[in-house]
Amino acid sequence: MLTISKPISSGQAQTYHAKEFTSAEQNYWKQGDAILGEWQGQLAEKYGLAGAIDAQHFARLSEGQNPHTAEQLVQHRKVQEYTTADGTIVKPVEHRAGWDATFSAPKSVSLAALVGGDDRVREAHRQAVTIALTELERYTQARIGGNNPAETTGKFIVAKFEHDTARPVDGYAAPQLHTHAVIFNMTERPDGSTRALQERGFFDSQQFATAVYQSELTFRLRNLGYEIEAGKSGAPDVKGYTAEYLEASSPRRQQIEEAIARSGFSGPEAAHIAAHNTRDRKEIHTPSEVLAAHRQIAAEFGNQAERVVAEAKERTATLTQNRVPDAPQRAQEAVSFAKDRSFEREAVTDERDIMRDACGAAWETLPMTRCAETSIKGTAAASSKSSRARSMKPAAVHHPRDHHRGTGDHRHMQRGKNTVAPIMQMEQAAVHADTRDFLNPAQRRPLRRC
Repeated sequence: MLTISKPISSGQAQTYHAKEFTSAEQNYWKQGDAILGEWQGQLAEKYGLAGAIDAQHFARLSEGQNPHTAEQLVQHRKVQEYTTADGTIVKPVEHRAGWDATFSAPKSVSLAALVGGDDRVREAHRQAVTIALTELERYTQARIGGNNPAETTGKFIVAKFEHDTARPVDGYAAPQLHTHAVIFNMTERPDGSTRALQERGFFDSQQFATAVYQSELTFRLRNLGYEIEAGKSGAPDVKGYTAEYLEASSPRRQQIEEAIARSGFSGPEAAHIAAHNTRDRKEIHTPSEVLAAHRQIAAEFGNQAERVVAEAKERTATLTQNRVPDAPQRAQEAVSFAKDRSFEREAVTDERDIMRDACGAAWETLPMTRCAETSIKGTAAASSKSSRARSMKPAAVHHPRDHHRGTGDHRHMQRGKNTVAPIMQMEQAAVHADTRDFLNPAQRRPLRRC
């Protein structure tokens, strides 16, 4: 699944890069030196960023600068320290460097990749993350300022770091395959100007991006011979593990759930606070110590991961790779189901909701990309294309009957125009607006023009 952090400051980002994102202690199964990371995004291509992540490039981007020249591209907000009425000193917040979007593989998948030693699963996770980020990038928005709406740009820069252990609980770092994707706080408008991001577009797209990741991962795992079943929240679970082994391999999740229960609260915010408050102190262990602990627990439960991987490799020989004979029909059925479900409740719906539900409907046999092609070719594209051109916002898909409803409403409004006396004349309204301190100049301006 995908989780997105609160904004991280430039100082936090650079500290995380040095001590956590690139730390060799976060990647015991891969072994070797520090994690090099990988760039992704259209802006990364523009700046020629590819391959391993350079610390200086990372630091400059976290400050909103050109990664090569250090030119300031995103201006920092000028804020001053001040003292409140009760004497509290409020310090300015550092520049927002970006957001940490973390894709976490289900525990059963992590065990196959790490304890079972199937590098093919690790590669499937990487590919699913890359596709999910590509889809998420489409909804990148620029913060314009004032009363202007955010503008969809479809461009960002991401630094990806893959880790394979969870935070330690009582000194034990359980196997957990996950990727940190740091989305930097900058994007580029069509005129070439650089702006800070409007992060709401990412949070609005979180469920959609999660569905894309899960759909792509499921499709790839099935082609690798794994038997998959729907787990919690629709995540793909590899069959073949006992509940006891999965629980023994998930001490961090148990720790967070217990903390949430003690707090009496629920929801994502409660989970975030619980995760932060229950973090154990980082302990440095050698790779051999960590791997020995993983293998000891695996042996106690009968080495299930090794058996699951061996059986999957045997099935691979009998599978027809990437072939679904009736794929177009299944994709159309999934998209039609998603549209019908959305239009039961709303006359206008977000295209991301349709794609999310289509991914869920076809998760067993089709990747998200196949459903996307079908959706784009369908009637939804026609209505969403004009909507996007007008508002520069994520596409809204209209119910086929909505056009006729809208035309009728418009005619009704036209018939009622100038049929009753106004509450006040425009000149009076402009004077009245000037007496209201809560209206800003941009809100008063339309009245003065009339």
